[in-house]
Amino acid sequence: MNKVIFLDRDGTLIVDPEDERVDREDKIKLFPDSIEALKYLADNNFTVVLITNQAGIAEGRINLQDFDRINNKVLEILAPSGIKILKTYVCPHSALDKCECRKPKPTMILEAAKEFGIDLAKSYMVGDRESDIIAGINAGTKTVLVKTANKPVEVKEATYTAPSLLDAVKYISANYTA
Repeated sequence: MNKVIFLDRDGTLIVDPEDERVDREDKIKLFPDSIEALKYLADNNFTVVLITNQAGIAEGRINLQDFDRINNKVLEILAPSGIKILKTYVCPHSALDKCECRKPKPTMILEAAKEFGIDLAKSYMVGDRESDIIAGINAGTKTVLVKTANKPVEVKEATYTAPSLLDAVKYISANYTA
């Protein structure tokens, strides 16, 4: 399978709330260009895999069933874009847990590549944090930092830095090599 983009969810597709936890459905707020960006990807035959750290689970704010319900609502909201989302990979741990799956470790990306036969060298990891970019680099993908974060982030190692998700996907589409 090719033409896959790994996307961080919170802070990239969804506006990060003040407390950085999307732990209720009413906290789901897409960026203004999220649907347009995903439609652009769908129209250009890309597939998406969501890769998300969810420390709120480890903190007891939500459980895995709550996460699934909230994530299913996110997928429902994104559906009009026409994008195919293969799967959502979630790390339910906090940074203190020192797990093997939390970004910047590449575990979730590597699991998706193995499960779906994804060529990582042709893929992109897109996110709003340094941990997203480092996870992509560690997995062997190209990377795009999206400048949507509440706090300004600079990651010199990113393949490209985009002011918005729409700009990021246009860059990826224009620079994709099969």
